[in-house]
Amino acid sequence: MAELTWKGKQRISSNDHCWQLPSKHLSIVRSYPIQQANNFPPDEWRNRLIRGEKSDVLPLLLREFGGVVNLISIDPPFMTERDFMGIGAGNTQLAYSDKWGHDIDAYLQWLYETLALLHALLADNGSLYIHLDWRAIHYAKVILDEVFAHRTKADGAGFKSEIIWSYQSGGRSRHGYARKHDTILLYTKSAAYCFHGERIGERRGAQRRNHMRKQVQADGHVTWTIRSGERVYIYDEDALMTPGDVWSDISHLHQKDPERNGYATQKPEALLERIILASSEENDLVLDCFCGSGVTPAVAARLGRRWIACDQSSLAIQLTEERLLAGEQVRPFITQEVQETIKT
Repeated sequence: MAELTWKGKQRISSNDHCWQLPSKHLSIVRSYPIQQANNFPPDEWRNRLIRGEKSDVLPLLLREFGGVVNLISIDPPFMTERDFMGIGAGNTQLAYSDKWGHDIDAYLQWLYETLALLHALLADNGSLYIHLDWRAIHYAKVILDEVFAHRTKADGAGFKSEIIWSYQSGGRSRHGYARKHDTILLYTKSAAYCFHGERIGERRGAQRRNHMRKQVQADGHVTWTIRSGERVYIYDEDALMTPGDVWSDISHLHQKDPERNGYATQKPEALLERIILASSEENDLVLDCFCGSGVTPAVAARLGRRWIACDQSSLAIQLTEERLLAGEQVRPFITQEVQETIKT
């Protein structure tokens, strides 16, 4: 199989010492709802919001959650060579820096290590969605092919879909085609992955599709027929169709969109809702280690999923807490930070 290489590539495995962090641990710094802070039964699940570097947080999560996460959805840095700002407590702050000094080798090693760790966290029926753009998506696909093919013997693991999220936003280039889409890759750890196209389906409708034959009943109801081989297939206008891999029906968030909470590169809830509904069940565990504006944990909580959300940005943690606490129903969660373990 083809393999992507770069200067200084360091291959890693689940036994590598770099994944073991005996000198660090996750410590609870806040608990919500506040009045329940000390009243949680020991075995009761609490969703987790974690502040810390990915290189610290993911190895620490492996101790407890290795091989049990059902769905991972990430929107990592795109290697834009920019700083992104956000608004917290009425002030403009640095949300995160996506500057790599134009060092593609450093970015690829970082991405490779991230994806290898996430693969180790996935359950056997787990799915991973990664959201990038033209700068790095082609690199990510080759890296994912390596990580998912070489790290499991299960048949059917690996690449499943390349989704194009096509949106309308301001600005048009005079010197080329306007870039108006991002790409989302879907990989699964085995053939036994969760997928429910019927939950996110769109109504077939009464408008003509392809070369199907339209039939109108006496009551005005429409059905569609198509012959394939020796069989005739009939579809009702109310039947649901699984969306294709070009998503143009979910709008980009505009500056005055009521969903906006002040975080740069914020994505719409509808995008995460489609992913979570299609690729997880109620009470499944969803992970996002670049949670940013908090859209993944907010949607996961609303849809009855358990979640773990992480980010290195203090602003991301602040805005995510505020977003979760502003919901109609606040599900218990704790905020944690990476701390040094004091030896005694």
